[in-house]
Amino acid sequence: MNRGMLIAVFLGLGLAHAVSADDWVVPENQWYFSPMIGAGFEDTDRHSDAGVNASLGWGKQIAERWALEFSVFGGKHSGFNDFSPMGIGVDLIGAIATPGLATPYVLFGTGWIRPDIVEAPSISGELEYDNFIGSLGVGMLLPLGNAAARFRTELRYRLDFHDPNSFDDLLVMGGLYMPIGAAAAPQPTMLPDSDGDGVADDVDLCPATAAGAKVDEYGCELDSDGDGVANSKDRCPGTPSGSEVDSRGCPPAADSDGDGVMDDNDRCPGTPRSVTVDSTGCEIDSDGDGVVDSLDSCPNTASGVRIDVRGCEIREKIELPGVRFELNSANLISESTAILDQAAETLRRNPDLQVEAAGYTDTTGADSYNLDLSQRRAESVRRYLISRGANGDNITAKGYGEANPIADNSTRPGRQRNRRVDLRVLN
Repeated sequence: MNRGMLIAVFLGLGLAHAVSADDWVVPENQWYFSPMIGAGFEDTDRHSDAGVNASLGWGKQIAERWALEFSVFGGKHSGFNDFSPMGIGVDLIGAIATPGLATPYVLFGTGWIRPDIVEAPSISGELEYDNFIGSLGVGMLLPLGNAAARFRTELRYRLDFHDPNSFDDLLVMGGLYMPIGAAAAPQPTMLPDSDGDGVADDVDLCPATAAGAKVDEYGCELDSDGDGVANSKDRCPGTPSGSEVDSRGCPPAADSDGDGVMDDNDRCPGTPRSVTVDSTGCEIDSDGDGVVDSLDSCPNTASGVRIDVRGCEIREKIELPGVRFELNSANLISESTAILDQAAETLRRNPDLQVEAAGYTDTTGADSYNLDLSQRRAESVRRYLISRGANGDNITAKGYGEANPIADNSTRPGRQRNRRVDLRVLN
């Protein structure tokens, strides 16, 4: 049956780990007895329900890890058939060495059984027979305080060699293991261990170890990566052997930009070495206008005013000096983009700012042509600003042609200055 195979697996594991050890529980040659009671799960072919089983064993330890045990047993089962087995057995029990107080064991044995079977009323018969049995099992002995007795629990597979069909039964038992004439188990002498790390004070080279810390045989906390910093304080475990570390077990902190703030605390890495920074490694903005001092062309700007990317207050217009176009065209030349990128950033900084891209020309050419050209150039500037993230809803474009000159159109430099686009503030 499947449960028989299960017991065989348990036994295989147990016997594989049974090793020569000290006396099992009682000294060699001392006798013990063991009363037990539990449940029996009989072979289904017996047509009986699970029932109560009991046994009384006498045993003697015959070697360091082996004991020989004799027992009488009996049981009571109801069901389709009433089944009341009784018998005697002899088992060889082998202890499995463990570092704790619990002692697991395995057993195998033989014996004799007489089942008293009262068959179902429809059959009205009674059957008795004598037969040999075989047993395999695993169990555990557990301490009961300081007493010499032990609590015993056992799982046993019993094979009834009945002819022509054998029966296999499963027993789950619990009870006592009581050495005869044995004194209470001696308690080990506990040496002082002030810090509770499991290493006695007389050999503890690191007294006052933190509670719960893992220590070596000398009571000193483990340092897995060998960097000289104990595991509980090491914030960088796995540091390569021989590496220089700080008190946290990490490589010494670096200051890559040389601003006096270590990299792991520096919120503004890459700050120029010549600027003054705060405790977070970011450049100082003395007037609080959002433009750091090294880029602020207008220090001490009043609080709350609108400013451009240079840190200067925005008044009537945002000038775009250097914005130029191809001849008789609305196409921006490449040198104009840097100025327009700054203007776009200014508009992004001031999302409520409404502006008009106002286009102008010099007096060269027909008025109608110049008016159209200035309109196209204003719209070209508007499109570029929107492409750089400015809010298009806040930007309009209008061409004014030759109107509002800012220089003398009779000179070449004057005409060049008049060919321009300004951002007029509308609100």
